[in-house]
Amino acid sequence: MLHAELHTLILNEPFRIAHGTSNERQVVRLGFGKGKAEAPFVPYYGDSPEETLKVLQGLESPLQTLPPDAPHAARLALDLLRQDLAAKKAGMPLWQHLNLPDPNGQLGCRSFSIPEDLDQFRERVAETAVQFKVLKLKLGSGNMDFDQAIVAYAREAAPRALLLADVNGGWSPREAAKILPRLDKHDLTLVEQPVTHRDALEPWRELESHLVRHFMLLVADESAQTVADVAPLEPYVDGVNVKLLKCASFDGARQMIASAREHGLKVLLGCMIESSLGTAAAAHLAGSVDLIDLDGHLYVTNDDFAGLIKYDAAGTLRLR
Repeated sequence: MLHAELHTLILNEPFRIAHGTSNERQVVRLGFGKGKAEAPFVPYYGDSPEETLKVLQGLESPLQTLPPDAPHAARLALDLLRQDLAAKKAGMPLWQHLNLPDPNGQLGCRSFSIPEDLDQFRERVAETAVQFKVLKLKLGSGNMDFDQAIVAYAREAAPRALLLADVNGGWSPREAAKILPRLDKHDLTLVEQPVTHRDALEPWRELESHLVRHFMLLVADESAQTVADVAPLEPYVDGVNVKLLKCASFDGARQMIASAREHGLKVLLGCMIESSLGTAAAAHLAGSVDLIDLDGHLYVTNDDFAGLIKYDAAGTLRLR
C-alpha cells in the first residue's frame, strides 16, 4: 500500500535569496514496500502541500499515473518512487541500473544565502573553502553595491575557490549589464539567472542588447524549467541548471541534459532545500553534468536520511 505524508524540514539558519527568506521548508514523502521518495515544495510553483498529499493519497499503486497538471511535487515523488523501486529490485544504485556515468568523485558545491554581516560571512567562506572547492553565492539583495561586496569578500576569503553566483532573477536587465563587468575582476565562473524568468525570453534579450560581451558564463535556472525551454535559451545563455522538481521526473531531467548537450550548453545539476533522500536522488545524475550544486540537505537540522549522500574531506561526492 502506498504511504504518503508531509514532512517539515527545519533549517539551521535563515535561507535568504532574492525570492525571500525561509526558516523551514516542507517536502512530501512517498513510500511503497522498501521504496522511498521525496519531493520538495518551493513558493514560486504555488503547489499546495495539502492538495499534493491528497492527490498522492488517492493512489493505490506506484504504477498509476497522474495527469500532467498534477502538482510538480506529486508527479516527481511518484516518479522517484518508481525509480527507487526499480533500482532496489535490480540490487544496484540507480545510476548503475540506468547505465549512467559514475557520479562519485564530482566536486561538491557549498552555497551561501544572502548574508547580513559581511565580516561573519567572510569567516564562514574561509572555513567552508577548506573542504569545498566550489562555492555558490546568493545575490539579488536589492542593493547592487552590497551584491558586489558579497563577491569581493568571498573572493578575499577563498582566493583559489571556483566561485559561482546565483541572483534568482533579482536584477533588472540594465542592472545586470551594469554589475557584470564590475564582478569580472573577482574571477566569477558563472552567474545564474541574473534576470527574471517572468516575461519569457524578453529579459534575456534585453540583457544581451546591453552587454558589450559576456564577462562570465550565464546560466538559466528559473527560465529553464523543462527540455522545451533549452533550445529557445541557446542564443542568450551558456548553460542551464537542471533540477528534478522543475522537470517533475528523473527522465525529464535526463532529456534536459541531453538537449543542453545538443545545443552546446553547460549543465549545472541543482536541487531545492530537501533532505538527503531528495538530494541523493538527483546525485545519480551527477556523472552526466559539468557542475553539481547538491547541498540542500546541509541546511537541514532534522535530516532523517543523513548518510545517503556525503562529501569527503576534499569536498567530492560520495554517493552510497
